[in-house]
Amino acid sequence: MSQPNPIRCFDGNAQPHEAFWKFINAEQSQSGQVELELDGVISEFSWYEDEITPKLFKDELYRVGNGGPVLMKINSPGGDVIAASRMRAIMTDYPGEITTRIEGIAASAAVIVAIAGKQVQMTDASYMMIHDPAVVVFLAALNIETLGKLRDDLRTIKDGIVPAYAAKTGMTEEKISRMMSNETWMSAREAVDYGFADEILQGGQKTRSQLTNLAYVNVLNSYVNVPPALITSEAEPVADNDPARAMESERLVQDERAAQSLREYVQVYK
Repeated sequence: MSQPNPIRCFDGNAQPHEAFWKFINAEQSQSGQVELELDGVISEFSWYEDEITPKLFKDELYRVGNGGPVLMKINSPGGDVIAASRMRAIMTDYPGEITTRIEGIAASAAVIVAIAGKQVQMTDASYMMIHDPAVVVFLAALNIETLGKLRDDLRTIKDGIVPAYAAKTGMTEEKISRMMSNETWMSAREAVDYGFADEILQGGQKTRSQLTNLAYVNVLNSYVNVPPALITSEAEPVADNDPARAMESERLVQDERAAQSLREYVQVYK
């Protein structure tokens, strides 16, 4: 039976089943061990009913990691929560030790991936954010049956995320659920104090720019409580003398409005 076409959930330049991660061999990495970079949106296409992309990720992890230690560097505003949940399961089953290091932000679905690490590190200028799972479907026509299944899947995903966060932090599930519903942003210090992270790396790498990545910018702009310092570091005005970029910016605004309407319909716990 053929695989259904993946659902595009974020406007960007990626192709279906394209890797949004990058492995670096130990011989070529700065740390001297295998590194896995997650720099950007977690899948512009949903892993909903996708069996191809998860297999690509798992196969590459086991091949390059070879059962040994892996350092995963994260700078991600989030993305497809289904992809993040499946990535976490794959990483948890991996026999070697995975250390996750947040260099910039780990927001939304990226936190699900981050806590898969045995040790969770954050550079001192980094942020974490947790909120209720939602699905953004970009310019796709979905029927009532599909939307209903997505709603049920999101409820199931939150039911799985909350205990995972509680186990990592030691907080009650009720408090975790409230923090998610309130879209809670945390500095590195706050993330360690809450128990989401284990270690702060002083003087670490600052937030890396992803301004050329349309999906990255769209996801970040969709959040409500983004810290002002982070908005300042990520924001870049469109040059008045660049009409092509100005037109693209206006198109993204219109696309985001359309996506927001559907997001409000399928979001479960708002």
